[in-house]
Amino acid sequence: MPVNSGHEHDASCCEMTQCTLDKIAKIACDAANEAHRNGILLGEINTSLASLVEMYRGAHPGQAVQLDRLARIEATVRACCPPKEAAGHHVYRYEPCEPGGRSGLGDGWSAKANGTVEPERVGTQHKAWTIKPGTLNESDEMLPPVERGPFVGHIVPSSQTPGPMDFRSGSGPVPGSDQQPVTFRTFTSGKESQSVWPPDMSGAKSGDVVLMSGNLWLKLSVDGGKTFSDLDFTKIFAAETTYGGWSGDQVVIYVPEIDSFVLYVQSRPGNGINRNKSVVKIAIATPADLKKFKGLSGAWTRQWHFTSDTFSINSWLDFPDLSYGAGYLYVNCNTFAGTAATIAAKTPDPFTGKLFWELPLSQLKAGGSLSFNFGYLTDILVYGSPTKNISDENYWAAHVNNGKLRIYSSKGTDQNYYWRERSLLANWPASPKDSSGKPDIVSKPPDAADWISEDNRIIGATKVSNQLWFAWSAAPGTGSGGGFNFPQAHIQIAKIDLTQDYKVVDQMQVWNASYAFSYPSLITNSNNEVGISCAWGGGGNYGSQVVGIIGDFVLWYGEASNRTSTAAIPTRFGDYLHVRLAYPDTRFFSGFGYAVHSAAPGGESANYLYVEFGREAIPSPGLR
Repeated sequence: MPVNSGHEHDASCCEMTQCTLDKIAKIACDAANEAHRNGILLGEINTSLASLVEMYRGAHPGQAVQLDRLARIEATVRACCPPKEAAGHHVYRYEPCEPGGRSGLGDGWSAKANGTVEPERVGTQHKAWTIKPGTLNESDEMLPPVERGPFVGHIVPSSQTPGPMDFRSGSGPVPGSDQQPVTFRTFTSGKESQSVWPPDMSGAKSGDVVLMSGNLWLKLSVDGGKTFSDLDFTKIFAAETTYGGWSGDQVVIYVPEIDSFVLYVQSRPGNGINRNKSVVKIAIATPADLKKFKGLSGAWTRQWHFTSDTFSINSWLDFPDLSYGAGYLYVNCNTFAGTAATIAAKTPDPFTGKLFWELPLSQLKAGGSLSFNFGYLTDILVYGSPTKNISDENYWAAHVNNGKLRIYSSKGTDQNYYWRERSLLANWPASPKDSSGKPDIVSKPPDAADWISEDNRIIGATKVSNQLWFAWSAAPGTGSGGGFNFPQAHIQIAKIDLTQDYKVVDQMQVWNASYAFSYPSLITNSNNEVGISCAWGGGGNYGSQVVGIIGDFVLWYGEASNRTSTAAIPTRFGDYLHVRLAYPDTRFFSGFGYAVHSAAPGGESANYLYVEFGREAIPSPGLR
């Protein structure tokens, strides 16, 4: 009788091990699917109970008043003394495998889920509708504050950014530097008649086509941004009637791989059983079609809707951003959901998670069904935007505390996504809370109590060679353990070296002792320079947009505000501004912003601003 060789024995053991692991994976998958189904059922039960409560309130108005009173008392008590998590709430704790063999604390990975959506049936005509004024989503959301973490270091501030300069008075030389001057090819300003505040500016450029968006308005230029025509959103897209109606937060980006502009727009939360649900529209149009159809519905025949149910979550979607890499469009947003107490007390909805999904560009271009991967992050952290870079990997980050980042990465071709936690070089001043408990950065203009009303979410991100740059707004004051005291709100920028295992290698600021900076947006051009669009104000100045190239230590404006908007409640300059590459000449940047002006009698208006800027020559080494 033959005797098995050692190799045969090893092969048999490997097969047995693989079989066992496969069975374990099958059991885990079945268990996860069952838990997922149970979660959906519990959500439906919760929704049904909420509907029963509303029916009871309608039948018993006296008791409804009593329920409202108790909800207000409960909300007040929770705001004063938040309950501690009960011991044993999490019976099991997952310890993930470390990616690439790492054993670093805070590193891990997780699998993405899979989803599908069918294209929307759209025609060149639809039923007429009008935009109704309503509360914008950001006033309904409650992001968690960034906590002060253990001391990691005192900030050594960067050189102060000088006072912004008006580029209309000159070509834009870099003061005190041998850098080539900044050239401003195009600057356009025009009045926006629609009162949807704040505008939340976005846009993109491809050749002579520039598409610009505000919350629920669009403008099209076919002469490279020199002039713009109004596009009626209600004539391009049909009304949204399932949830709360289109609310805005439009984001526009141009993706050269499919030669298309991509537009994102979202709805408000719904009512009744849809109270914690909403819908997002993704639509694409080529520059040629935008010119052919003058930006109207004929250009936007490829559309898809993503609802909360698409991702099997009972939360509404808000504060989006778009990026792209080789073969994929990356979409991300935050999610929020009201509880019985917050709904009854009409207080902001708590943050529930970070959602990201990855759409194959080839399927978007084809205009048919989309099969995609997505992930849902439910750690209560302050998450940020994806990087605006051209590569095959997407990156974004969250604040663990004011001395540590959690950095995420994902490829559309990979079924998993990854994260790692890295300490910053110094603690930065996180936002205090306002009277409602929301984190709030404050800067006082001449005519109001505040013009920023922003928190610390990371809204600026880009990739520069082998470095990731993340930027966010920070409050006046000091970080953990004291250190430098920033007199004004400012922008923090962390630089992470991918070749050194995501080590934070630099931490710089955009700041000035006399006025504030906020709302950073970053992008890297083909000269490896980082363009920035942000806002400045305070210290006797109104909130206004500025642009520039990081490393020049000067920012430029083409038109300044002469008042603070009071149309938005709370008063604020906005939620985001965007800077993009000015395709096809990717040495240059396209900036999208606005200025607030007084308008008779006693009102206000917004002037939209478009600026194309950059350097003709490659910058000198070491000066970026």
